[in-house]
Amino acid sequence: MTGNSRYLAEVLRIILPKHKNKEFFLYSNKPIHPIFFDLLGPNTKVVLETKNIPGPIYLNFFLPRRLKRDGVEVFWGTIQMLPFLKLPIPSYVNYHDLNFISAPETMAKWNYFQHKLLSPITMKNADKIFCLSKNTKIEILNFNPKYEEKCLVVYPGVSKPKPTKVTQMFPKDFFLTVGTLEPRKNINRLVDAFLDFKTKHPKDKHSLLILGRKGWGEEGEFLYQKLKDPKIQSLGVQFIEKPEDGILAAAFKQCKVFFFPSLHEGFGLPLLEAMLEDKRCVASDIPVFKEILSDKCDIYVSPKETKDWTHSFELMSGPKKPRSPKFPAKQWTWEETAKKIEEVLFQ
Repeated sequence: MTGNSRYLAEVLRIILPKHKNKEFFLYSNKPIHPIFFDLLGPNTKVVLETKNIPGPIYLNFFLPRRLKRDGVEVFWGTIQMLPFLKLPIPSYVNYHDLNFISAPETMAKWNYFQHKLLSPITMKNADKIFCLSKNTKIEILNFNPKYEEKCLVVYPGVSKPKPTKVTQMFPKDFFLTVGTLEPRKNINRLVDAFLDFKTKHPKDKHSLLILGRKGWGEEGEFLYQKLKDPKIQSLGVQFIEKPEDGILAAAFKQCKVFFFPSLHEGFGLPLLEAMLEDKRCVASDIPVFKEILSDKCDIYVSPKETKDWTHSFELMSGPKKPRSPKFPAKQWTWEETAKKIEEVLFQ
C-alpha cells in the first residue's frame, strides 16, 4: 500500500457501490495485490495481461486497444500518465508531482526519463488533471500556464482504520517516520540526526521507529544495511519492513511525535494520518507541507540540514503535548475527495 494506491483504493471504495448501474474496467499489466480484492465487485472487471509487458509499452501500445475492444467511454489514468496518442474518449489523469522538473535528483534514471518524455504529452492530452495539492497545480502551471482550466485540486482524505489486534511490540517512547528507503524520503539524514541527538544526550530514552520498505539508490541499499547494524539498533533505531496496515495504525497511535523529512512530496498523506491521532509533526520546510500542517504546533526543518533535524529531536524530547488547535478532520475526508472526482468522471 503506497500513497498513490491508497488514494485510488479509498476513492473506488466510495464510488463503486454508489454506481451499481455502471460497469468499471480496471486495467493493469501486473496482478492485483490481495489487499485490494475488496474492490472487485459485480460491476467491476479486472483486465490483466497474460504476458510480462513493461509499463510504458503496455500503456502506449496495448491499453488503447483494450479500451476500444471493451467499449470504454471514459478513461481515468491514475498513475500520472496517458498514452502518447490522444484517446478518442474523455481522459482524466492524477498528478501527484512534477518531480522530473522540481526534484530530478530524487528519481531513478529510468523513471526520470520516462516522465520527462511522457509527462508533457500526458498533460497536453488530458481533458482534466486531478492535482493532489495546490503546490502540484502551481508546478504544472509554471511548466505550462495554458493548463489552468484543466487543473483541479483534489486533496486526499484520511480516516481511522478498523481496529485490529497487533502483536508487534513498539519501544516505550518513540518518534516515528514512514516511507520507502529512497533518496526522496531523506530518511538516512533523519537517522544520522537522531544518532547525533543520542550522542549529545546519552541518557535519553527515546527510540526512532522507521516503517517502510527497501527502495533504490543509497537509501535503498546503504541505509537498508545500516538499519540492520546491531550498533545502530542499540542506540534506539528500529526498522520494521513492509508493515501491515494494523501495525502502521498502531504506530501512529502510540508514537510521541511524527517526523517526515522528505526532500519533495506531491502531498504527504502520512502527515494527515499522524494529525488524526492528535500527534504533533516535524516536517521538511517545503511548500506542500504548509498546505497541511499548523504553524502553531508543528515544526518545519530545512530538509538538508542535519543539525536542524538534530535540534528538532531535542525540542520534541520534552513532555508530550497534544495538538492545539485540534486537527479539523471533517475537512479531510475521502468522501469529499470522491465527490470531486465523481463530478468530473460522470458529467
